[in-house]
Amino acid sequence: MITREKLKKLNKENLIELILEMSELLTENQNRKYNQIVAGYLTDQSVNSHDGVQARMSDEFVSEKMAQIKIWIQQIDEGELYLNADEYEDYSSGYWDSDLITEYYDEQGIGDKINTMLRFAKDCVDDRKYQEASLIYEWIWEMEVFAEEEYVDPADLEVLVEKEIVTVDLKQLALLTLYVDYQVREPEERAEDIYLYFSHYAFHDLHIEDMFHAGRENLTETEQFWNDWISLLKTKSGDTESRLLKEAVLYREGIEGLVKMANDNYKVHPSLYLEAMNEYDKNYGYSQIEKIGENAIEKIDSKLTIRSKIALKAACASSYLNHTEKLMLFCWESFRSDSTVRNLLRLFATREMAEQYGIRAEKALASRIKGNPVTSIRNSELNQNIINNYTYNELNFYTGNFKAVKAVSKNPSGSLGWSNCFVGEGICLFLLYLFEDAVPSKAAKAVANSIGFSGLQ
Repeated sequence: MITREKLKKLNKENLIELILEMSELLTENQNRKYNQIVAGYLTDQSVNSHDGVQARMSDEFVSEKMAQIKIWIQQIDEGELYLNADEYEDYSSGYWDSDLITEYYDEQGIGDKINTMLRFAKDCVDDRKYQEASLIYEWIWEMEVFAEEEYVDPADLEVLVEKEIVTVDLKQLALLTLYVDYQVREPEERAEDIYLYFSHYAFHDLHIEDMFHAGRENLTETEQFWNDWISLLKTKSGDTESRLLKEAVLYREGIEGLVKMANDNYKVHPSLYLEAMNEYDKNYGYSQIEKIGENAIEKIDSKLTIRSKIALKAACASSYLNHTEKLMLFCWESFRSDSTVRNLLRLFATREMAEQYGIRAEKALASRIKGNPVTSIRNSELNQNIINNYTYNELNFYTGNFKAVKAVSKNPSGSLGWSNCFVGEGICLFLLYLFEDAVPSKAAKAVANSIGFSGLQ
């Protein structure tokens, strides 16, 4: 059955060919009706064209309104209009964990003025006065409203919305901003300029295809934009960039295009492999998932934790396909790229896997990257497999290096407690190791729960 979702995966040329081929299959009466439908769409486009709709606001009114708005903008930028503010410590989370709270008070009606600007900007969009709307939107995302108190940070748009000084749907405002920016920029400037807006938090979760429906007019020259947009995102690292690239390629070229993009761009966006696997998973495409996984673990740097997630996804597919050897290999590669206790213990799920891969884990730890893992919020797909000392000691225990674990489980000299060292966990691990009964006692369960084996009752 042809669905809207399937049609969305076709590009413009595919759709044109499909429509022409379908028309050849119709009877004369059906063709006549078909032509009427096409004519109806052409009429709608004519009605929606710029020349077909009369402006609702006169140029004189717009000029007067913009003159007043520019005065407000200048007054806010220069601090002539400002907020009052108070700051205080909030100890509701505990005495040692206070939060600095800032309360803003709008005694000069700044919020009302900004709300008026935003309503007028929306009217300009509806009236196709994009230059005026663009001026307001460009300023609104960069503005900072000063506080009278010098020690208080200025408030940007997101803070003003959070404090309910300005009332606006940030997502809808962001989409309108992108739509207007597309309208006022030259074709070759659009992709780069639109991308800059995604540095603002409100834009992070937007889907770029929603931009095309934000205003009343259909956007033109979209073919060049998509090409420029994809070319740009290929060079920009980051989770938001990776998501936008995935959506753009899926929209234009489908899953096959996404796999090709992953193969071409894995050094910048290795997570595209995982996204392609997730797409195939929707239709139980386990063979394709396994094949992508094999290709990905061969290409992606083994030090990246995203490689572990890809390997686990492929291992799951191999289990459905009863490909035991590949499943074991994927589990091993998962541990190599993200050396956690969970990934290590998975290597001992079967005797065969333990003999082939589990016993190799200790040697793999010898080449670990030492340090404290730094998890990037903006670019997690390039996070590295850094093993801190605490996790390293845990892994040593499970690989049988008891001598090393015993050495770090002794009470440190000159210390009155264990709160910042491995001693507590080390002692618990040895207690559980020495416990011989088949069924854990109540005390053993409590010890196990204290070191992360939650759920034992």
